[in-house]
Parts: sequence; structure tokens; C-alpha cells
Amino acid sequence: MAVKDASTIDKNFFIPKEVIREGLVYHNAEELDVYGVKLIDGVYRRMEYSEAKKVSENVALISLECAGGRVRFVTDSPYIAIYVKYRSVAKVPNYSNSATLGFDLYSKERYVGCFVPALDTVDVFESVLDVDGTLKEYTLNFPVSSEVSEVYIGVKEGCTLTKAPKYTIEKPIVFYGSSTTQGACASRPGNTYENILSRALDCDYINLGFWGNAKGEEAIAKYIAGLEMSAFVYDYDYNAPSAQHLALTHEKMFKIIRESNPSLPIIILSAPKYYLNSEEEQRLAIVENTYKNALTNGDKAVCFISGKEMLASVKDTALADNVHPGDNGFLAMAGFIKKALQDLMAR
Repeated sequence: MAVKDASTIDKNFFIPKEVIREGLVYHNAEELDVYGVKLIDGVYRRMEYSEAKKVSENVALISLECAGGRVRFVTDSPYIAIYVKYRSVAKVPNYSNSATLGFDLYSKERYVGCFVPALDTVDVFESVLDVDGTLKEYTLNFPVSSEVSEVYIGVKEGCTLTKAPKYTIEKPIVFYGSSTTQGACASRPGNTYENILSRALDCDYINLGFWGNAKGEEAIAKYIAGLEMSAFVYDYDYNAPSAQHLALTHEKMFKIIRESNPSLPIIILSAPKYYLNSEEEQRLAIVENTYKNALTNGDKAVCFISGKEMLASVKDTALADNVHPGDNGFLAMAGFIKKALQDLMAR
């Protein structure tokens, strides 16, 4: 069966293979400020490999996927280009190619555009967006599930390219959880709930979502407990092998992190889904019980948000497939989490 090339019907689907702009000069992103990931041994990582390996081999592999990576900069170039080298690319049936491989760009004021990769992209990606050429602060968001080894920012020769001001909330918020936390199934990176929150609160963050492999292990709890952070948000019940496993690990994780961080704002989420089966209801009760016990013990820096409550206003349009929130779901989640973070961090 033949595969139809949409670009032959609609020119808006055409993706150029190379970038041609007058005076184009590329600069390594490492000359600027990169957030959420670190370049270690030639690849951007969310965790050091030695620490991730203590959790599991799968977490060590997934930690190479650069969800939550961002570059912030200021330029007055009339265009912004990117040149990217991948160590590996992810192709997932129910994920958007623009999210798994692509980058998107925001000015401080608004969404600028998405750098959309071709379907056959495997190792190198180059793209460009035309902008208005006034001096602005920009954020480039990394893809949610590919491994990136090099990122270059292209601007017109002679134009300004400098580091952006630091985030208002410099100490990162740490998010831990499943594929939903990692960013599935946002249509593009900027639509994950963490990136929505980062823009709304002007906060740095670290994404520790590990699709299919967030199981609340003691090793990851201890790792997170030792991080410098302004708040902690966690949701992993989808990945717990059973309700029994969740019951054995969920409150334990909370206590490990609380012990090292007595006043840290902690937000506990249940799986973001509105229509729940009986086991999912049981899991929700287990997660909420961690919160209730914390309150009983006098904890005043904790909040619980039911996934069912978060998606109530968009219940029939929240999920992109049978499990993962899409853009509608992520926007709804961000609204609830933003309010909770602002409340806890103001105390």
C-alpha cells in the first residue's frame, strides 16, 4: 500500500531538509544556560548514570531521554534556527513526532512556534523559525523522549545572543512519576504540564518521569531527597505493578523525602484519569491515605490533588489515548498544580 505524502497536497506540511538564511551563525547551547538536563559524557542526561543505575537498568536508559530540557537566551535576530544531533530517537505510535523528536520555542510573552522534524529523522535535525527581530527573551524546549547529544542555536551574524535572566524561582521544582510526568502525550514539548507551570510561575524544574518504570523505589526516593529543590510533586501509581506494591512504597517514599526536607512543599497526585475502574479507585485511596497520614502527623507543607478532580472539567477530552493526558488534560492539570504550589510556597 502506498503512503501518501501530505506535503504534495498541502504545502504547510512541507519540511525543508536544510536551513538557508542570510548570515546564519550557529552557537553551542552550552555557551548559554541549559536547564533540566546536563551534558555528561557527550549526551544530555536528567540524572547521572551511576545514580540512575541504582534504581534500575531501565531508569538508567530512560534518564538519557531529555524531557524537561530547556535553553534560555536573549536575541534580536530576525530568525532563530536550531541544529541538533541525536544519540537516538524515539518513535512511539501514540506520541506526537513533534513531542518525541521536536523542539518548540517561546518568547517571554508567548508561543513562537515548533521546530517540526521530518518523519525520517534519525540522527540530525535542522530547522528555523522567523521572528520579529526585536530584542527578546526566549526558551527552547527539548523533546520529551529522545536522546540528544548536541544542540546549536542559530542567529544572524552580528545580532545579540546572550544568556537570559535567571528564573524567578531559581531552585527547581522536582517532578517524579510515569510517562505522564515525562510528557506523554503532549502534542509538542511546551504543552507538558511542567512546561506550562514553568512559564506561568517563571520557575526552574527537573523532570524525573520514567515511562513505565516509575515504581517508587527506595533508591530514587533517596536520590530525590538529596536534591536542592523548592517543591516536590509526585505521581507514579500508573507504574506501580499492583495496588499492593503502591501501598508498600507510596507513603515510604513520602517519608524518605520529608525526613531530609522537613518544610519542603510536597504535592501528591493520583493518576490523572476521570473514569476509574475498581482497582484504580483502590489506588487513588492508597495515594490519598499517604496525605491523610501526613496531616494526622501535623504536616502543614503537603497537598493532595485527585487525578479525577484535575480532569473533571475536561473529562471526555482529557486523554489522548486510553491512558495519557493530551494537551487539554495537561492544561487542566497545570491549573490545579499551579494553585497548590502557590499556596504551599507562600506559607
